[in-house]
Amino acid sequence: MAQQFAIATPTTAEMTRVAVVGGVAGVTGAVEGIALSMAPKLGALELPFHWGMLLGVPVIGVGVALLTKGMIGDAGLGIAAAGAAILGQTLPVMLQEFTLAGRKGLTAEQKAALAAGNGVKLLGQGAAAEAARRALGARVGIEF
Repeated sequence: MAQQFAIATPTTAEMTRVAVVGGVAGVTGAVEGIALSMAPKLGALELPFHWGMLLGVPVIGVGVALLTKGMIGDAGLGIAAAGAAILGQTLPVMLQEFTLAGRKGLTAEQKAALAAGNGVKLLGQGAAAEAARRALGARVGIEF
């Protein structure tokens, strides 16, 4: 059967489908965004929670969209679309730190200055030590 392209008045079913997909996508994006912004408060669970949300939401949405019909299938399509959009927006920023363009070695002068200790300001333990300290004090459960 040949595909058709025509500009016509949409049917009620088409408008309902677009409204369900768009509405569910908007709500899913807001909920996932809030959940991802709360991830740093989870301490040691931040990394698995973050990646679980980024990868799990689109997979769940695709599963619902493929295995159901009607408005529930449309809702799954909205969940998959929102999850994929957030993954597509977040992933390049997260992977940027692994690219070779971001890593540059120290010059010979910088290495000599570090070895001699001249003019080198020692910083505190930094964010990694703070995260480790919080992870040791992390409790299991949900607080409101």
